[in-house]
Amino acid sequence: MELISKFRLYLNLTFALAWRDVRVRYQLSILGLYWAIINPLLMAIIWAFVFSHIFRAASLNNVPYVVFLFCGLTYWNLFGNSLSTATTSLTGNAMLLSKQYFPRLILPTAAVLARVVDFFFSLLVLGLLMWYFHLSPNWNLWMLLPLLVIELFYTLGFAYIVSSLNVLYRDMAQLVSIVLMFWMYLSPVFYVLQQVPEKARRYFMYNTIGLLVDAQRNIFLAGTPVNWHQVLVSFLISLAVLIAGWTLFRWLEPLFAEVM
Repeated sequence: MELISKFRLYLNLTFALAWRDVRVRYQLSILGLYWAIINPLLMAIIWAFVFSHIFRAASLNNVPYVVFLFCGLTYWNLFGNSLSTATTSLTGNAMLLSKQYFPRLILPTAAVLARVVDFFFSLLVLGLLMWYFHLSPNWNLWMLLPLLVIELFYTLGFAYIVSSLNVLYRDMAQLVSIVLMFWMYLSPVFYVLQQVPEKARRYFMYNTIGLLVDAQRNIFLAGTPVNWHQVLVSFLISLAVLIAGWTLFRWLEPLFAEVM
């Protein structure tokens, strides 16, 4: 019973911290949570103009490029923004850590969950865009759920890694932002995987988050059947990243109080 009560307490604390992150980010702004919709939408509109009208990039099955791009950004931003927030989740809560004991793993987990709120707002806008362009959702949207779980495993694993390393090396936040910028352009967010030259495409198969974004967008917009072998490989990689991140975090955790 004590174990169950502790699990319930820490679970409630995780959700409370996640909601606190959402409120703190938007409470003093005039538009509040609407920024979770406005930011990705404006990015999609600007980049859609640049890539579709200047670089003549192709979309998926004649889907308007702004919808194509916004869908890819929705799933990428869940990963990229989660890592950016999680990196400073420990160092930004040093006072909280010194006041009482609780599993430090809760802080990067809450940072990722807070970005899930933004993700669902973006999904709402994506639905409105599809309605505006008379695009119908596909029957196999249920397949997005297991892919989302796999993406969250992958994201949490890296969140644990970067947040724990940032306690020891404070330049980790700058490094993460640079890596994410290159990582996004090396992922099929602005283009479809089939556009990558055959010789280079095999290297893209090692980019798990890129494959997940591509698969999620293909299901959402084109109803493409899932490559279950690719999903299984992505799941195993994501699980390995999650376990590695959790192990590294627990290994470094005794040093947190000493360093901070």
